[in-house]
Amino acid sequence: MEWAPDAKKLFPVNIRLVVSNERGVLAKIAAEIASAGSNIDNVSLEPGDSSAYANIHFTLQVTSRLHLASLMRSLRRLPEVIRISRLKG
Repeated sequence: MEWAPDAKKLFPVNIRLVVSNERGVLAKIAAEIASAGSNIDNVSLEPGDSSAYANIHFTLQVTSRLHLASLMRSLRRLPEVIRISRLKG
């Protein structure tokens, strides 16, 4: 993927979060994504390795690598987020 100098262009990025399987976690994560200035293109959930965790896959729109890094730092600060990783493709 190449990042263009045009900051108005949005790039799709796939990330995976392992989160605590609790009520309201998806809403907290979506609010954090919105407040970071990103858009959710797609979201899917699947059970985690145990009933205490869930996996959430997002396709997000970001403006740059710096925007993505800032967004991922914001998500890591949420206590319900156990692990976050960027997926290729």
